Order: sequence, then structure tokens, then C-alpha cells
Amino acid sequence: MEFAVPQQSFRSHVAPSAHRCRVCRETALIFQRRHVSPERWGEPVVTEFYDCDCCDTRYSYSPASATWRRLTN
Repeated sequence: MEFAVPQQSFRSHVAPSAHRCRVCRETALIFQRRHVSPERWGEPVVTEFYDCDCCDTRYSYSPASATWRRLTN
């Protein structure tokens, strides 16, 4: 008799957020990474990247201006 062993998702290391996807309207955005610009460019700019777990849409978020941008695949 064979039993299936559950495989870990590659998204298991990322945390879910309370943000809602603008495409599918699900609260399923997954925080992927945070990027801070180098100091030599002046004032550091922080950008966070999210993926929707339901429809695979990608977003970037700027905490300084509280703006979302949909990224093309």
C-alpha cells in the first residue's frame, strides 16, 4: 500500500498579510520580500512585494506613500 506524503509548498516560508487582492478580491496576498534602496542613492526607499495566493497576481507596495502597483508577469 502506498501513501502520499504531503509536499511543503514553496510559499510556506512567507507570511500572509491582511491586504486584499484587487483582481480576485480575496484576502490572500502573501508577503514575498522587502527591498530597501542603497544609501548612496539618497533617502532610502522601501518597496515590499506581494503575490496573490488565489490568482497569482503580483503587486509592489510603497509604505512611504501607501501606494500599490500591479506588476506584469
